Amino acid sequence: MKASHWLRVGLACSLLLATGCGPKPAPVAAPAPPAPPAPPAPPPPSPNVIVLLPDPDGKPSSITVTNPAGTQTLSQPYQAVRVASSSAAPSAPSTMDQAEVRRVFGATLDALPQPQIVFTLYYAPESETLLAESQAQIPAILDAIRQRHSTAITVTGHTDTTADPQFNYRLGLRRAQGVEQLLRAQGVDPSSLDVTSHGDADLAVPTGRNTAEPKNRRVEVIVR
Repeated sequence: MKASHWLRVGLACSLLLATGCGPKPAPVAAPAPPAPPAPPAPPPPSPNVIVLLPDPDGKPSSITVTNPAGTQTLSQPYQAVRVASSSAAPSAPSTMDQAEVRRVFGATLDALPQPQIVFTLYYAPESETLLAESQAQIPAILDAIRQRHSTAITVTGHTDTTADPQFNYRLGLRRAQGVEQLLRAQGVDPSSLDVTSHGDADLAVPTGRNTAEPKNRRVEVIVR
């Protein structure tokens, strides 16, 4: 074989060896995944709202709202203040519309217990028999107990000061027990009744001793 042929073959092999034995190209790195978006900033905290509701009995009421930054007093029904934080003073009082109070506090209002109902029954001097107009209130007391399914009924006897305190305590208790019997006779569960006497120790109309006062001769029935 001619020398030029071997030269061409040798050159070809050299090229092949050079190609096969040379450094391999570095692998191409995959692109990094994009960073997840930053979470949205939390909304600013809502201010606390305090509102004064009307007293169930129509009596005047008020509330004072105080924190380290200041004080405000609410003295009218449906007045409200807002408190953004402990470092912010309560806002000046403003009046909330009743519909707005219902929208904001509806769930809370629905969960509140009903206000108690107080019935006052009256007696003649040193008597344990109800006056006629007070006897006529018994059906209303029974209706309140049934409508509320009440299991907490307080019956408390009272007297005026025309006798000594020991006698008056016993008289007040007999009056309360008489009302208890009327309610039990109409199906009220005895375990729902709390019967007691204050005698002349809790006067509706303050008087001195030995004073006949019709409004002090009473039994108060509280239905919760």
